[in-house]
Amino acid sequence: MFAGWELVDHTADVMVRAFGLSREEVFEQAALATCSLIYDATAVRAAERYAVELSAPDVELLLAAWLNELLFLIEARRLVFARFEVEHVDAARGPAAWPTAPEVRLRATAVGEAFDGRRHAVRSVVKAATLHGLGLREAPGGWEGRVLLDV
Repeated sequence: MFAGWELVDHTADVMVRAFGLSREEVFEQAALATCSLIYDATAVRAAERYAVELSAPDVELLLAAWLNELLFLIEARRLVFARFEVEHVDAARGPAAWPTAPEVRLRATAVGEAFDGRRHAVRSVVKAATLHGLGLREAPGGWEGRVLLDV
């Protein structure tokens, strides 16, 4: 399997299908697909590196949280990204108050720069990654993720 992504129209939303040899590649590809709806990543310089660390109760919820965190950085911090480097997606123990609660963590770097209206044309607005149809599964030759984006 190769890394990649596709967008599938879904009523008033857009379904992202992301593929990769690892879960980390799926997270990277889902981020690229989401950003492709908002702006042209080829116009973005890889000028700055932004660390992103998240956790969620399971890996599927982590995928939605990852995309929502990137949407926050794009909207609130006015950043745009050229690429993503997901170091790891792994299980860890929950907070000390809940020692048996599982938790999945992500550590990544988003590479890009501050939004510049002269170089970064906005294509559309993505409001959020939703939980409807959310999935991440091992597939023949790698992994596949699905996330429905509210546009």
